[in-house]
Amino acid sequence: MGCNFRCLHCQNWGISQQIERGDLYSEKELALLIDDARRRGCRNQNWVGGDPIPHIPFWLRVLLHEKENMPVFFNTNGHYSIESSELLRGVADIYKIDFKYGNDRCAERISDAPRYWDVLTRNLKLAKKHGELIIRILVLPNHLDCCLSKILEFIAKELGRDTRVNLMDQYTPHWRAREAPEITRRLSHSEWKLALQMADSLGLSNVIT
Repeated sequence: MGCNFRCLHCQNWGISQQIERGDLYSEKELALLIDDARRRGCRNQNWVGGDPIPHIPFWLRVLLHEKENMPVFFNTNGHYSIESSELLRGVADIYKIDFKYGNDRCAERISDAPRYWDVLTRNLKLAKKHGELIIRILVLPNHLDCCLSKILEFIAKELGRDTRVNLMDQYTPHWRAREAPEITRRLSHSEWKLALQMADSLGLSNVIT
């Protein structure tokens, strides 16, 4: 539970904002569950949330108690510090990073995420260097020009056209989305068609939908 973002449209707001009641587990108890899952054929441990960023020290302590060799899938919004990046280096095998915005203004207004562009682009480059990278992009209505185009251009130019990108059209307004009028509706068919065309025009060759 918990997250370092406050996305107005969060579909998991009960978890991300710690409104719902959770169950408490110690590091050792979680490690035992993870080891058991590995022995039953589970292929990775998915650190998610909310977002795992606020709990990186906890998860590292969990690893100290694990006996099985279970790959780490770090499933995150990507807005973490240089120090966190160093802690994850050699620990996270797969980075699944959400790339939400193409500029700081949209990021701050919708997700309360300062210095978004610099932090995200830095961490994406480091993730690509130190592990396997998957970028997830939830296309927001009315944000193709200001955000999606910049995101796709960065990926093509800075990370490589073969970078694995999960482009998603299932945005649905949740929680406090009404506070940002342009995202109070689903993505239109024409917007989704344009999003696919944008990715194709940049030569991105590893896009899944």
